[in-house]
Amino acid sequence: MITLKNPYLFIAAFAISTTIVILLHMLFPKLYSKNYRYRHSLASIASKRLAPKRTRFRIATLALKLALVALISLALAEPYIVTQKQIYVESKEVSELSFNVRPPLIIILDTSGSMGGTKIETAKRVIVDVVKRLPQSIDVGFIEFADRVKQAVAPIGDRSKIVEAVEKAEANGGTMYSYPLRSALNWLKPYREYNVSASIVFVSDGLPGDTNDYRPLLDDFKRLGIPIYTVFIGSEQEGIEEMRLIADSTGGEPYVAETVDKLPEALGKALEQASQAIQRVEVSAKAVKTVDVYTPLLPPILVAALAIYIVYRVTIHRFSGVTF
Repeated sequence: MITLKNPYLFIAAFAISTTIVILLHMLFPKLYSKNYRYRHSLASIASKRLAPKRTRFRIATLALKLALVALISLALAEPYIVTQKQIYVESKEVSELSFNVRPPLIIILDTSGSMGGTKIETAKRVIVDVVKRLPQSIDVGFIEFADRVKQAVAPIGDRSKIVEAVEKAEANGGTMYSYPLRSALNWLKPYREYNVSASIVFVSDGLPGDTNDYRPLLDDFKRLGIPIYTVFIGSEQEGIEEMRLIADSTGGEPYVAETVDKLPEALGKALEQASQAIQRVEVSAKAVKTVDVYTPLLPPILVAALAIYIVYRVTIHRFSGVTF
């Protein structure tokens, strides 16, 4: 995008200069012609023969003068082009911030009505046990959902708050995947901007009622490099395939607990793999920042003005034989 530093100066300079150029262009030849004809009696005859050629010459020189005026006025306004460029910020402050941010693991637990009884109690027990044993170098978040988000604890180092939220979970309601996944995505985007690794463990026993809403979100998780490790409770093939789709689309791994007795093993493995994945990834102390780049246009404008002036002098020379 071309921008003028002094737009009003351009308007004023162009208007005044154009007026002066046109007036001089119209008045000076008349005054010169009267004086020349007074001294040379045959000048009127020659001028009649040269009239068509002179008219074309006059139009051409006026156009060149106006172009020259426009370029000079534009140069006075100091034009420049603004472009945007992404750069890496590698200051001391950014480095300290990056290394002080711990990789997050978010646990998403389905607590719809079908999870009632031993399913939810077993899941809660396993989650609490694993959360207490996770390394302190990891922040843990928790989302409880059904047909809405019931509880949402953003990634923190205080495990007692996660345990408290997990123990309060109760089974009721329908099943909607888009709400918890969108919440987790909003939490984890800032981490990924600083190249801090993140992962999710998603636990459910039913098919979602918002398939068309949640599936587009998987592309965002894949683009940001956030794997989702899924755990499906049950033996329904359609539900198993749906959870496998989530894991495969984001770079995670799918796990299946066909019965409640197998849930501790499957959920334990998913949590272990998710935590190991974010500990293996090195945290990079780089942040991307978009800056405006200003490129001045004065040099090319002056070159163009000089070129037009040379063409103008050549045109006069060809018509009158006078160089200067």
